[in-house]
Amino acid sequence: MARMQRFLFQFLNILAAISIVHCQTSDSLTPNSSLRNDQSLTSSGGIFQLGFFTPISGSVQGYIAIWYNNSSITERTIVWIANRNQSVNTSTATLNFTSDGNLILFDNGTDVSWSTGTSTAQNSAQVQLLDSGNLVLTVAGDGGSKKTLWQSFDHPSDTFLPGMRLGVDYRNNTSWQLVSWKSVTNPSPGNYAFKMETRGVPEIFLWNGSSKIYRTGPWNDKGSFSGNPRMKNKDISSQLEFNFVSNSSMVYYSTQYKFGSSVLTRAVINASGKYERWSWTRGGWSPAWNVPVDDCDVYARCGRNSICNWDYISFACDCLEGFAPKNGSLGCNRKKPLSCASNRILKVANAKLPDTENATIRGQMSLGACNDVCTNDCSCVAYAMVGENGCVTWEGDLVDLRNFTEGGDDLYIRLAGSSMRSQFVWKIAVPVFLASLLLCIVFFWWGNRAGKQDCSETGPESSSVKDDTSLLMCPSKGGKRDCRSLSPMAFDASDSRSRSRSKSIDSETYGPCNEGAGRLDILGALPSYDLSTIKAATNDFSIDNKLGEGGFGVVYMGQLQDGQKIAVKKLSRHSLQGPSEFQNELSLIAKLQHRNLLRVLGSCIQGDERLIILEYMENKSLDSFIYDKTKGALLSWQMRLEIINGIARGLLYLHQDSILRIIHRDLKPSNILLDKDMTPKISDFGTARIFEGDGAPMNATTRPVGTFFGVLVLEILSGKRNMVFNQTDMSSNLLVQAYTLWKEGRSLELLDDALDCSYPIIEILRCIRMALLCVQENSEDRPAMTEVVMMLASEDQLLIPLKQPLIKSIACESGLATKEMSSTLTGR
Repeated sequence: MARMQRFLFQFLNILAAISIVHCQTSDSLTPNSSLRNDQSLTSSGGIFQLGFFTPISGSVQGYIAIWYNNSSITERTIVWIANRNQSVNTSTATLNFTSDGNLILFDNGTDVSWSTGTSTAQNSAQVQLLDSGNLVLTVAGDGGSKKTLWQSFDHPSDTFLPGMRLGVDYRNNTSWQLVSWKSVTNPSPGNYAFKMETRGVPEIFLWNGSSKIYRTGPWNDKGSFSGNPRMKNKDISSQLEFNFVSNSSMVYYSTQYKFGSSVLTRAVINASGKYERWSWTRGGWSPAWNVPVDDCDVYARCGRNSICNWDYISFACDCLEGFAPKNGSLGCNRKKPLSCASNRILKVANAKLPDTENATIRGQMSLGACNDVCTNDCSCVAYAMVGENGCVTWEGDLVDLRNFTEGGDDLYIRLAGSSMRSQFVWKIAVPVFLASLLLCIVFFWWGNRAGKQDCSETGPESSSVKDDTSLLMCPSKGGKRDCRSLSPMAFDASDSRSRSRSKSIDSETYGPCNEGAGRLDILGALPSYDLSTIKAATNDFSIDNKLGEGGFGVVYMGQLQDGQKIAVKKLSRHSLQGPSEFQNELSLIAKLQHRNLLRVLGSCIQGDERLIILEYMENKSLDSFIYDKTKGALLSWQMRLEIINGIARGLLYLHQDSILRIIHRDLKPSNILLDKDMTPKISDFGTARIFEGDGAPMNATTRPVGTFFGVLVLEILSGKRNMVFNQTDMSSNLLVQAYTLWKEGRSLELLDDALDCSYPIIEILRCIRMALLCVQENSEDRPAMTEVVMMLASEDQLLIPLKQPLIKSIACESGLATKEMSSTLTGR
């Protein structure tokens, strides 16, 4: 009987081999067809291929696998393996799709090594390899649709592709998880797993056997996990959309390609226990990020009730306030036990939220309401606002905390100690009272001093406010200061003169949104928008309307009731750009009018909210084009030249032609916005400085910021970032490359590959030389912006001698804004 069964299986395999059409060019299998070692399936777009794979060269033991079929990926990159638990002899094995709808891998003709375990009575069954890398087994459904019986995406191996899920399906008690290879040559399931934990608040853990070695933290409302702000890597987030879904049926994390994305990307848990994100660019796999990346990423590295701090060299474990180190072990204990009356709250910013296994989701509510929930619950030790979960509270010890320099979330920890009232009196009320008293003395002195100034030289208009731009300028006349002159940072609505001037502004122009609007009204005379209007325009600051974010906060797209599109810059309450920078930006650009400067439409201030309403730029920012090879192809040489010219004209206006002399101090591709006609507009004046008549800036600074105009031009021409990864090796620096190629007469090699060959060589060389002149070592050798604009249109500038650029000072895309205009970020 056994011999008869063996004969029958062999006979069926022979029939299948005879009936099959060569699969090398096919993407699918139909019932009663099979694959042998010399055959494969290729997805319709040619992106992926399925076939037999042997990890050790010369061995016949192998697996059914899916890999990238890109001709430039010379090393086979496996993304999925069917029979990880049992290899087969590839010389005799076959992958059969039976008539009853089951995909089976036979070893030695008869032994079943792996199967999908599916069956169907329909003759419409089909196995197909998709361009997503998903192998699907389908049958005909209602209305001509296809019903999926089985798919490889539901059974990941070690690789996470866009479209896959990591999480748990509550309906059938199954999980989607990644498991590492045992070694680089053994794809059998290894020691490391990356999988979702759903107790408390869902988050993903990296396991080594039964030990936790890394935790992502819960999903927040910033499009990333609390413990991995690196997910916001621009190169990846411009190509991928990160999603998190949690409902009664399932909870999972997934990624999707954004529309028009052409970059191949994958994440993998490797055999050494790291979860890595990769993208294919220019002939190689480039790492975007990986976790764990440092000691503070290691789970519970500092024990309980302690926070891990990383300084880029080493880590330190610090007890949270109100806690003391344990004797002889990691972690900390409370100095004083909590009681139901313990309502002192410690805020920890930029933190990885604690392990949520002992956390409780309280639902959507305000931060104040969340505080009340915690302080009214004697067992609550901490709380935070966590994305769509809303208010989350913790009980017991706090485990696996760390600090980030950027990213993370705000955690509020409940402490024992004196009452909130006494804390308020000593820590807030008394200092505020003393500061107010000091301000009153200063303003009284200033008022008396201003009243005694000799105003005879200013003329009869000096006593009225006919030109409020004088408030932004502090001119000197004959050695005496103009009585109308006020620094924008010194202007305050509490001052008596300020109040009288504010009355001259039409009060109906300013709605209830602008609390203390007198300060900003007189500086910019900008329209004020009510907060409810802005919320309606942005769909209550919906994440779907988000255009981007930075240290200042988030920018949203909006549409007013009249149909006008706007951009809303919503400053974070904990933004690096605080109230002074916000006021500075408004005061600086309210009166600036130039086609190459972003126009401000209005502002809104209400409570903690600080909003700037800007004109909407259809083509987003310049960096989204020049660093993206697909979009970069849309920028012809002429368009790039017009963008460079536009930026130069905008800077010339700021330096020389505007009513103020302004140094931008944060000039970079992400701050150059493009309208529907690709006209460049300089934006983000939060760190700008005004220069007075003698050339010295108000609030002069020597803090390195921004990018030299010359470096910006080189980035536009090359499509590359100016970056140095090793300060002892400057060869990766764009400026070094540009100068070296210029000296060797090979400057055209610097150009972006996305450019076609129809550019005029003389114009290219003119731009490169001008860019290098703008970053000369000696500031006296750098051209002023008037000369830059002339150089872009003149052929004579090739005669100007070129010396060594200021390489070391700007290796990290930095420049210095010092007291003289000759040291600005754009030349002299």
